[in-house]
Amino acid sequence: MSALPIGVLKGTGPMSVVAVLGLCAALVPLGAGVLRNGPAPRWWAYPLVLGVGAAAVLLGMAG
Repeated sequence: MSALPIGVLKGTGPMSVVAVLGLCAALVPLGAGVLRNGPAPRWWAYPLVLGVGAAAVLLGMAG
């Protein structure tokens, strides 16, 4: 993660692509394991996610 320059003025270069691929290789198996073995979401999580997603889209469109 320390190899990935994050910020408005940093730009993207070959090292950024390598760093993101490394993060994906490290974190995707962990996420898949959590989804397979973790508990099911509660009933209120679905409307909450939809509401937060809609609010994010509206805030993004508002500028």
